[in-house]
This record gives sequence, C-alpha cells and structure tokens, in this order.
Amino acid sequence: MASRSRMRTPESSFRMPMSSPLGSAESFESAAPITALLDSPPIRELFGEPAECRLDFFCSPQENMARDWQRTLECLRSPDTPPLLRLYGWKPWAVSLGMYQSAALLNQERCRERGIAIVQRPTGGRALLHAEELTYAVVVRLSSERTPRQIYRLVHERIAQALEGLCGVRLELAPAPPLMERPPAAVCFSSSARMELLASGRKLVGSAQRILGNVLLQHGSILLGDAHVLLAELVDLPDEAAREHLRRQLRERSTSLAQLCARPISWWECALAVWESFCGVPIPGTH
Repeated sequence: MASRSRMRTPESSFRMPMSSPLGSAESFESAAPITALLDSPPIRELFGEPAECRLDFFCSPQENMARDWQRTLECLRSPDTPPLLRLYGWKPWAVSLGMYQSAALLNQERCRERGIAIVQRPTGGRALLHAEELTYAVVVRLSSERTPRQIYRLVHERIAQALEGLCGVRLELAPAPPLMERPPAAVCFSSSARMELLASGRKLVGSAQRILGNVLLQHGSILLGDAHVLLAELVDLPDEAAREHLRRQLRERSTSLAQLCARPISWWECALAVWESFCGVPIPGTH
C-alpha cells in the first residue's frame, strides 16, 4: 500500500537542531505539538488502520498520564477515534508508580526537596524515575492478528531498529528469567522482564501494558542518560546499605544511549529516529 498521510503541524515551521541538550525541557518551551494522521505500511502493520502520530514535547506528569489514558478510553468508546503513537518528555521530572503500587514506596520528603513529582500510571509495572529519557505510548485496538504479546514485540522491534541506527549497537529482547531467579523488584531498570530491550544484557527500554476491552495501552521509557539511577535516593529504604544495593543494581542492570553511543544523544535526536522507525516517514517540518 502506498503511504498516505494527513498532517497537522504548528503554524510556524518547527525545526530543532540535532545538538539539543540531553532531555532538556527548556529547549522546547515554545514548541507546539506536532501531529500527523498516517496510513503508511509501518503504521498499518502495527495498528491495522490509520493512526495519529503525535510529538508532544515536554508535559507535566499528570498531563502525560491523562493523555495516554484518555485516548485509551476514547478508542474504546468510538471506532472513529484513531489509535495513537505518542512521543513525549517530562517537566518536571517525576516518579511514576505502577497502577498497583503505593506512594508509600517512596520517601516523599526527599522527592519534594528535589522537585520530583509523583504520579500513578494507568498501567502495571514498577516505579520509575522519568528524567533523561524519551517516553513513548501506543494505543492499539486488539484483534486475532494483534495480541498483547505481538504488540509488545513489534513495538520493541521498531524501537530497536531506531536505536541501533543511532548507535550501531545490537539490541536484543530479554528472555524470561527462570522462576527461581525472578526478583520481587519494586523498581524498574533494576531487573528485566521478558521481551524488554537489552544491550549486552543490560536494560535500555522498559515498558508496561494495560488492556481495557479490546484496546491496549502500552507505554515505556527509552533511557538517554543515567539520571534514572537517582531513583535509589527517593525510595523509602531501611538503611544506607539497602540504598547502596539498589544504586548498584540500577547501575549494573541498566544502560543508556549515552553509554552505548559514547556521546550524548538528545531527546530530539532520539525522537526523530523513533518516529521514523514507527511511521516510515520523517517528523513533519524536519525535512
């Protein structure tokens, strides 16, 4: 099928230099969202229908979670609502908790002192500090051809294609660990789940899903830098030994694009690559 698209872009043509600061919200303060309704072959493969692709730049934690969940509800209620690919960042930085986790996991005074917000995700998974990262969300209608597992794999394959192009480093999908080795981890990036993206055995992308009727929401974090390790300072732990153990786990079991590429990878540079891998066309206004 030939690529067809309807694009809606900001009134002024937006261009951001490739050297934008790593994960810096200040670089995008005046940027309006960029949206495109696309029906390209890569979009058809993932969504089975035309999808809205949206670059939201940096939003508040509450707004980020509300937008993902609102589109999930809209897709459930109306077949006329297109599915969604959304790329975004966080301002301010925030810890998101899985839908079954309690804020008691965190030292809330430490979070306040550091200006770190706390938000509940509509998906499962574990606590995560959203800092130096590009976050993605997809909202997909499920079918016999698009099961949750198939969507999970395909999304990670698209992300792997984008990131391998940036860094030239081979990424792999994590196998399921043996039952006796699965840790009861409360913190994301301290361990890996099945089919999450790894580089040399270390986690680079973490994702979570939720199914509502025939609609699936999946969102996840692509690590640009190492600020996620600061989560060890925000979790409520019994003593310094436990805190140091968590620091070590996060450092040893996760990696970032900055580490893999041996240079900073900006939020914008990553967004360009991920958008094109998912959509098959560049972000409107960038070429």
